[in-house]
Amino acid sequence: MSFTDPFFIVSSFLAGVFMCAMSGTLTLLTLLLETKNANAEFVILVSLIAFGFGAATMRVTSNPVQAWLIDVWSAIV
Repeated sequence: MSFTDPFFIVSSFLAGVFMCAMSGTLTLLTLLLETKNANAEFVILVSLIAFGFGAATMRVTSNPVQAWLIDVWSAIV
């Protein structure tokens, strides 16, 4: 897979980071506050699925982001 648009790469990576952070926070808060409810179990399930999607997005875009950062750094220095 080849990504050439740096804006798309970086924004996709940051979206993955945001998804992981928010869904992880929601999971932890739900576990801390209430776990014996059917709604809480559903929230935990959906949050963990969202965490997986965010992690997969970060995994797919991490190498192109690193390559882009290296190119930017070598152009500066």
